[in-house]
Amino acid sequence: MRLKFFIFFSIFLTFAQAFAQKSTKPTNNYPIKIERPKLVVGLVIDQMRWDYLYRYYDRYSKGGFKRLINEGFSAENTFIPYNVKSVGTTTRAGEMSPKNMLVTTITDELRLATNFKSKVIGISMKDRGSILPAGHSANAAYWLDGANGSWITSTYYMPELPTWVSDYNSKKVANTYFAKNWNTLYPIETYTQSTADDKPYEGKFRGETSTTFPHNLTSYIDKNYEIIKSVPHGNTMTLDFSKLAIEKEKLGQNGTTDFLAISCSSTDYVGHQFGPNSIEAEDTYLRLDKDLENFFNYLDQTLGKGNYLFFLSADHAAAHVPGFMLENKLPAGTVSNSAFRRGLDTLMNKKFNLSKSVITVMNNQVYFDHNVIDDKKVDFAKVKEEAIKYLRSQNGIADAVDLNILNTSTIPEEIRKRITNGYNARRSGDVYFLLKSNWFDGGATG
Repeated sequence: MRLKFFIFFSIFLTFAQAFAQKSTKPTNNYPIKIERPKLVVGLVIDQMRWDYLYRYYDRYSKGGFKRLINEGFSAENTFIPYNVKSVGTTTRAGEMSPKNMLVTTITDELRLATNFKSKVIGISMKDRGSILPAGHSANAAYWLDGANGSWITSTYYMPELPTWVSDYNSKKVANTYFAKNWNTLYPIETYTQSTADDKPYEGKFRGETSTTFPHNLTSYIDKNYEIIKSVPHGNTMTLDFSKLAIEKEKLGQNGTTDFLAISCSSTDYVGHQFGPNSIEAEDTYLRLDKDLENFFNYLDQTLGKGNYLFFLSADHAAAHVPGFMLENKLPAGTVSNSAFRRGLDTLMNKKFNLSKSVITVMNNQVYFDHNVIDDKKVDFAKVKEEAIKYLRSQNGIADAVDLNILNTSTIPEEIRKRITNGYNARRSGDVYFLLKSNWFDGGATG
């Protein structure tokens, strides 16, 4: 039976062999024993759109994305309305932990259910891509320090890196990937699902004069390791390091279910720099498909088919670049949160004699400094009313609402529910604004 996918923000796939766990025959003795997988591998592909499964389907190998689609299961209804020191680096890149996360994760619940016998490890080039999926109680979380190309962690998890991680870091593996440069995997004329290679709304790597292939990476050897995150080799490096973690930490060999949480971040960096319709994006997914095939083969050989559960998801998707939309005569544009903040600050100073009353504008929200407003004894409701008037007059904004009286607003019910579901009294702003379709905060490229 053909699988269908109707997913906007995430994809969840599992191998049928691992998904259909065997159970013993029913007896009078309950509960029924279920054979659990030795290892759960959760892979989050940063910025992966659901349509990438189909746009490049004919070009994927049988053992990568196609294996997931053909042997897996699709969960369709998934539209979802620092006081630690660095370990492995002298930079502040390691001063990270999950302390600001408000809830437990699936990995935390696994640790609780097994009396903390299950091993949980997170791996990603982004700190948050490793820390958040691994949860509060993870045994380890590793992310890449762009300053030196090393996998690092923090004292939240351990006082020093394991020997196997230090040994890996000493090899400066990123340099071997830089030496390969980045050209298309296949002849460039075969990339028919993408725009032309040279577009004004694509970004350039530092030192490049053009956005076109090939991209010379050798100049970054021993210099700018941050760049490895922005090329498909970063995904390869992440999955290779993940295989080493399985081997050295003996994941899936501990007598209970372990969990490896991986996030491939390079897809996001490539998408931001070149856009979702670029040849670079297509090539990144074709290369990732090969990486997945290699990774699945490793799991089959190491743990055996049917002994592990694998799922794939995405943290978010991506809209078309405004330049791409405008090029094709479709409405789109960009706004500037920093410009909104300056404009609101100027307005509040003029209207209420308030100086620097706007802390920031981010995530479609305006955050006011309540102390500044209270000190001047200004009616906060009137401040928000003026802010809403200002925002509604700005190009690219469809509407704005006071979050304290959201239920009385005239915005569509479905949108109001989504805002409510995302509201947190301690962390959300004071005014929320809605952008017009195909508008977002950002620059002209990517």
